[in-house]
Amino acid sequence: MDDSTEHTKKSDGNNHIPGEETSSSNGDALITPLKVPIQGEKTARSTIPRSDSAKRVYVIAGLLIMIIGGLWLFSYLSRNPVRTVSLPREKPPPKQPAQELPSTIPLTPTDGGNNTEHSAQDKIAAEQKLADFLQAKKTLDGKGVAEWGGEVYEEAVQLAKTADEAFIKREFTAASRHYGEALVLLNKLLNGIDATVERFLDQAQRALKEGDGKRAEQLFSVVLMIDPGNDSARHNLERAKNTEAVMQLIASGASHEENNDLSRALTDYQEAVHLDPESEKAQTALRRVKNLIAAEQFQQLMSAGFKALNERDYTGARSSFLKARSFQPDSHEVKDALLQVDTAIRLARIEALREKALTSESSEKWHEALSSYQEVLTIDSSIQFALHGKERSLKRKQLDESMQRYLEKPSVLESDHSLEKAITLLREARQIEPHGPRLTEQLNQLDRLVTEAQIPVPVTIESDSLTEVAIYKVGKLGRFSIRELTLRPGTYTIVGARKGFKDVRQKIAVKAGKGPIEITLKCSEKI
Repeated sequence: MDDSTEHTKKSDGNNHIPGEETSSSNGDALITPLKVPIQGEKTARSTIPRSDSAKRVYVIAGLLIMIIGGLWLFSYLSRNPVRTVSLPREKPPPKQPAQELPSTIPLTPTDGGNNTEHSAQDKIAAEQKLADFLQAKKTLDGKGVAEWGGEVYEEAVQLAKTADEAFIKREFTAASRHYGEALVLLNKLLNGIDATVERFLDQAQRALKEGDGKRAEQLFSVVLMIDPGNDSARHNLERAKNTEAVMQLIASGASHEENNDLSRALTDYQEAVHLDPESEKAQTALRRVKNLIAAEQFQQLMSAGFKALNERDYTGARSSFLKARSFQPDSHEVKDALLQVDTAIRLARIEALREKALTSESSEKWHEALSSYQEVLTIDSSIQFALHGKERSLKRKQLDESMQRYLEKPSVLESDHSLEKAITLLREARQIEPHGPRLTEQLNQLDRLVTEAQIPVPVTIESDSLTEVAIYKVGKLGRFSIRELTLRPGTYTIVGARKGFKDVRQKIAVKAGKGPIEITLKCSEKI
């Protein structure tokens, strides 16, 4: 309500109700000076003649006083908000049946009778409605109602102006009605404050989401006028202040993104998110460019991995594929690539073991060859070359060990059984093709030992014809003075026995190619 439409109670030391003036007989409001009787006035008037010019001066002076007073009152009311003071209510007298007069007809205290009583009651009611209206308006003004009250508030203000005009005209019934209607509208605004706050918050959030920072800032400010303690509005108001800068960064990032300058786009989007971590547009743009960068790095790493794989750099290939998997953990492409690396490594290992086994075979290192084939079969038990190689290496290893045993201990050939086994071994070894240097040498050495083991060496034994002579592994020779016989190479034990004499025992070693051997065996020590 404008200051010009508000009312104040002013009087010289007495309360004055807005719109209450001294009424003339025709009902018009006038401001007239009080006439104070002065002692001796009657005598003076009777003795001092009045002229027409003096009368005119009095009239003009009175008019000037009225005009100056009116201008002063208008100026005062325009500068000072008016506060209405409600008069204490008196118990109204019992209503007397009377005919209602139209509200547009001003009631004057000179009407007398019931009209005077009704006018006072209507005036009191109008003043109470005015006070209630002003109280509600004060509450709403404190919440910035002018910014959000809209047509309802404008209508309430207009009704208040209409009520003011009626009050000034002393149309108290009409004034009371208009104040009441204005109060209803203000109460409607007061009762709908929560809904209004929600509505403005929704509109502000929508504007913020759409990037209209200025409108969002304005709407959040209105919410804080209504509800200064609204944390959501206060928080989002700060966001709205950064919205313009955020949108500029998003636009800049999008431009870099179109030019495939993803690094600069990432910088812009990160700065936008830093300014407003809750901005969905900034967050979406940042995620998108991160995904693009990740996809680009993923492809680069995959290409590097396959290049290393083709160059048989399996360690480098695996490293590249594992880094690529960090960008796309569920990528089937990475899984297949790592499987290819594992397969390539496995095949390379198998091939390396195969080459090692063949090298060991060529150098007749059958133990090493067997170990290589067994390792291949540990990787894949169905590989045929490893199965055949294992069987071949095992036989050659066993043959080599057997022949080496005879070569290292030729004395075992002194046994007929061992000699037969050695002869059989030689026969089998000669059937193997090809003969490597080691096998050829082993065959020659063992053949020589077997041959020598089968050539007897002449042995001459001299005795006294009294001693019974026997040779272990040969048999009893009896008593003789000289006995010649042949023995195969080996170690023999010759025993002599004679009754009444102590037995004698002697070991002889028969060496191939060495002989003849001469020994003497007699029992000469009596018991």
